[in-house]
Amino acid sequence: MSITVRQIELKDAKGFYKALSSVAAEKKYILTLEPPPFESTQTFIRSNIENNHAQYVAESNETIVGWADIIPFTRQSMTHVGSLGIGVISEFRGQGIGQRLLEKTIEHAWLQGLKRLELEVFSDNEVALNLYKKYGYQVEGIKRYARYLNGDYQDIVVMAQYRI
Repeated sequence: MSITVRQIELKDAKGFYKALSSVAAEKKYILTLEPPPFESTQTFIRSNIENNHAQYVAESNETIVGWADIIPFTRQSMTHVGSLGIGVISEFRGQGIGQRLLEKTIEHAWLQGLKRLELEVFSDNEVALNLYKKYGYQVEGIKRYARYLNGDYQDIVVMAQYRI
């Protein structure tokens, strides 16, 4: 099975939306439980393309199976900071796709001139925690009991890396 990792294109909007919806429906790996309206997703992608933000997709047989993006903050004093979002649909996990997406996205973010890359990850997601550490992210703190879903609390680990 061949996986291509490349910058997102506007034609990928439906596939990206479907992948995001799939991961969100698991209610386990990302804070998003339901994706925003499709039109908002298209606007998000269009803005990222126009501004050359780091947004990549993984594609298998013309199907989007994962994504990663590092989007700069818009507040004037924080435009040097980008926030990571990443996901791989369940049947494609464990194949190194997350690593490939992360490599491309981080490289692009540094080339774009960002100085600090942040992320938040659930404390029980050890695979993701290890992946982020492998790619230079360091734990900066823990938000205790930050998420409450289906009667359970989860801590969120705040991680970042920087090049100042």
